[in-house]
Amino acid sequence: MKRRNSKEEKRSYPLFEGDRKLRTLVENLPGIVFRCKNDENRTMQYISDGCKWITGYWPEEFCKTGGITWTSLIHPMDGEDVWNRIQTAVAKKEKFQFEYRIMDKDGNVHWISETGVAVEKKEDTVFLEGYMQDITAQIMGGNINVIKERALEEVGNGIVISNAQLKQFPIIYVNKAFEKNTGYTSEEVIGKNCNFLQLDDRQQQEVQIIGEALSTQSPCHVEIRNYKKDGTLFWNELSITPVRDFHGETTHFIGIQNDVTERKNLEFLRKAKNDVLEMIIKKKPLPDIFDRIQGVLEQQMRIGTVAICLYDGSEQVIKRISGNKIHPTIAKAMDQILEATDSCPCVRAVQSKKKEGTANILDEPSWSKHEVALTKAGIKSISSTPILDADENVLGVLSIFYPDGFLSSPQKEDLVDEMAGLAGLSIEQDKVRKRLQMNQERLEARSKGLEKEVEQRNKDLEQILKELRVTNFELNVQITDAQNARKKIEVQEAMLLAIAQKFPKGALILVNEQMRISFVEGAELKFLQHQIRSNQKLSINDLNGFSVNSKPLLLTCIKQTLKGKHLSFEIEYQKRNYIVNTTPLFIENRRTSLALLVLFNISDRKRNEGKMLQNLIKERELSELKTQFISTASHEFRAPLSVILSSASLIEKLNAPDKGERRLAHLEKIKSNVRYLVNILNDFLSVTKLDEGETKASPEYFDLLHFSKSLVQKVKTSKKKGQSIILECEKAELETFLDPKLMHLVLSNLLNNAIKYSEEGQPITLKIEDSDHKVRIWVTDQGIGVPEDDQQHLFQRFFRAKNSVNIAGTGLGLHIVKTYVELMSGQIDFESKENHGSTFKLEFPKKH
Repeated sequence: MKRRNSKEEKRSYPLFEGDRKLRTLVENLPGIVFRCKNDENRTMQYISDGCKWITGYWPEEFCKTGGITWTSLIHPMDGEDVWNRIQTAVAKKEKFQFEYRIMDKDGNVHWISETGVAVEKKEDTVFLEGYMQDITAQIMGGNINVIKERALEEVGNGIVISNAQLKQFPIIYVNKAFEKNTGYTSEEVIGKNCNFLQLDDRQQQEVQIIGEALSTQSPCHVEIRNYKKDGTLFWNELSITPVRDFHGETTHFIGIQNDVTERKNLEFLRKAKNDVLEMIIKKKPLPDIFDRIQGVLEQQMRIGTVAICLYDGSEQVIKRISGNKIHPTIAKAMDQILEATDSCPCVRAVQSKKKEGTANILDEPSWSKHEVALTKAGIKSISSTPILDADENVLGVLSIFYPDGFLSSPQKEDLVDEMAGLAGLSIEQDKVRKRLQMNQERLEARSKGLEKEVEQRNKDLEQILKELRVTNFELNVQITDAQNARKKIEVQEAMLLAIAQKFPKGALILVNEQMRISFVEGAELKFLQHQIRSNQKLSINDLNGFSVNSKPLLLTCIKQTLKGKHLSFEIEYQKRNYIVNTTPLFIENRRTSLALLVLFNISDRKRNEGKMLQNLIKERELSELKTQFISTASHEFRAPLSVILSSASLIEKLNAPDKGERRLAHLEKIKSNVRYLVNILNDFLSVTKLDEGETKASPEYFDLLHFSKSLVQKVKTSKKKGQSIILECEKAELETFLDPKLMHLVLSNLLNNAIKYSEEGQPITLKIEDSDHKVRIWVTDQGIGVPEDDQQHLFQRFFRAKNSVNIAGTGLGLHIVKTYVELMSGQIDFESKENHGSTFKLEFPKKH
């Protein structure tokens, strides 16, 4: 831009043109020197060259008619405040100084500190003169762009900024998280459109949603499939937000990325597993199930191809039944290798029952013959995983072909194992289905054969009957009876088998002289039935799961049954209780050849017996507690009631005026014993409320030290001659959040016990200590102490130590104290030695 040089332009600066040196100084100041009218536009009469470096506009652009106005640069949020402050200063004829924001030519925000004053009036026009300085760095604490850039670089999410004013919205900035997430460097992506992350996967609905948002300059949020530089799929949770300038026009788009691949994979795998399991449940054909498993693996692995083979253990043959998407030449080569039973990872996986693989498939002699096919298909590595059943028997093999060597990870290994497990489950289900179908076909064939046989026999019999009817009527009757008997036997056999199979909560077992199990039926021991039906030889000695004494007992009883004895006994097997009744079966010459064992599950009965025994023990304990309660109440009430009765009788006799002191003494005895009885009743009532759950802690804030001092004063009235109660605490006050009523009962009980079980003249100490989170209290006496044998029972209700039976008490106090302490989330402990005193320690949290 040309600098001002005309006379007309020079006349625009009447304030400083007369002094060249002063003008030179002004032009070199870091800020802006100005003179303007006090109008709404702040029309400039003069403005120094500093305006160029702050606003981006030359002085000529401010001073010419119709040029830039200073008011138009002021931030909209600050404009009204700036005008009001200037007018207030002009009205008061005062100097003004304040800070506000302006927008430069590029739309950047600057903080301006302006100092000025109204200098003169001409024709009712007020002029303002002053100085402006850019204070953005001071306000923002440094270079704001550097701060922004550091923040963008350090944020954990990937950030992309694209230019919204250019075609295809080219990328102008990506942060480190984007580079980490995608594998692309910023140099590789700057200037590109973000759609390169979809590769050829652009048929996603989310791509259309993003396109509509960009065209309408609207924000959007999608989860889209993207691909890293190495081709690895990752799910991108993408939020796009338009950035608008001062005029509301969209200048940029900001995209925030979040890699949610793990969550999406989990969702996909969960659905895929459910799909496979549903196909298994619906008895879909194995090839369909395997194709689904293959699709899951290929989608998740994103490399290579998958083939699943079945293994026939009886024929020792491996046959591929899945892999429709595999390259035809690879499929053909694999079938040839398996048919020839050449050594390869697939065969070795069957033999070792472990994963087998080769990083370079051409190192395998069997595969090296098919180098052309492998090269054409782009296959370099192979990994084979055996498919096993629950008994570690090989059912098949899952093989993965890789184009660039192994690209494995723990997650992918786990996925392969899971898919192999599902494949094994489907194979087992298919075998069961085929076995059932085969058995059904056998039964149908056998049934048809029997029908034909019966039909033929009937014909033969009819012919025979026709020939012999006249001469041998009795023989005809015998044949008819034999047929009926046969049918009855068949019906009875079927009924017996049905009864045995449905024998409730038990089982029928036949054992021969070699202790081999030949028959098992019933609702129990299903796994034994499966083994017997699978023609497995199973002996009693092979069974595990018996309790220590059950197996020897079972063997002994079977031997005795085979000798002709009928026995009944109980055993424990597989953590279940059975009652066993044995019966010898005589086959030939009254000789026992089989032992029939009838097992009945009595586990529920055993558990009920245990519960009944526990209930009896609880009832016995309750009865003992009632007896102890009545005994304690009778003993503790007798003495005070006797004193009250005798004192009342004496008061009745002491009617003379001079007997007043003696009457008062007896009245005091009555009051003391009544208070004692009230305390006993309160203890009984407290125990009842605690048992019924009616007592609850109601904490509140109070000064524990002041509370303790007051309590000590009350308790002192009960102390013995010469006894002293010492309160120790290092603080002047101690605020706690506890239940004051329960604390009163706890401390008064412990202090009264200390008084009661201490001799005259002995000190009692109440010590309180405050820590950061705990309040600790010690009550110490030098009394009779607690014998070591009794200490473990001290907090049990109605328990009294053997050295305190001659001292009044119910045995409930410490039980109540412990329960109250625990209600306030506290703990109680004690140390005691007989004849040396006791110390009870309480610990409470400051706040619950």
